[in-house]
Amino acid sequence: MEYFEGIEEVFCRHRGAPLLLSPLDFEKAVEWFSAGVAPETIERGIDAYFKKLAKRRFPSRSAICVSFAEGEIFKELEARRVAKIGKSAGLTDEEAVENRIALFISSRIQLLRNFGEDPEARAAMPLLHRFTEEVTGDLEAIGKDNERSPAKLEGRLAPLDQELGRLVVLESSRELVQAWKAEAEKRLGDLADAMEPRALKQTIGRLVRQAACSHWKLPRLSLLYME
Repeated sequence: MEYFEGIEEVFCRHRGAPLLLSPLDFEKAVEWFSAGVAPETIERGIDAYFKKLAKRRFPSRSAICVSFAEGEIFKELEARRVAKIGKSAGLTDEEAVENRIALFISSRIQLLRNFGEDPEARAAMPLLHRFTEEVTGDLEAIGKDNERSPAKLEGRLAPLDQELGRLVVLESSRELVQAWKAEAEKRLGDLADAMEPRALKQTIGRLVRQAACSHWKLPRLSLLYME
């Protein structure tokens, strides 16, 4: 509850007006929460977004929402990761980014192959098995592109991550899905009672997909989950 309230508080302070998180905002916030993004990182990203907005000659986007700051939040998250790892390894920021992305892609390829080689998983989840084979090829192609921009790379990885999550839930047993939903509701606590039905459904769905991937030892493909 405090995590989400903190996001609202920081954004309201900059916006100068009360804010009610939209379903999209809640979904983004839950994604950051499930990925373990620190509240300070989100605050710095929101600060950077409003500083960037203030420099524009003409105002734009009259209806500002939290999701607009996602790009700056992602930049702040990556900057913190790179600074920590790059300094300890004696690398420049650019070298650290390239190394981390290469390791991230290769590790995801290996985890997907491990899943595909499991005969029980292949028999129980045919749609997911076929998709993981396709995604492995996509990741290999992405790795060869040597894309250096985390933001652009995330734009290619996020849709694959979403479809992977959808299929793993679709082909999991009803008993498992119900257990994951119950755990998601427990994690949300009092926040669940305050959310609109649509936002609550989206939020629980996001947490269920995370639990499903963890259960089946499937990787998250979004850079938010890059170690």
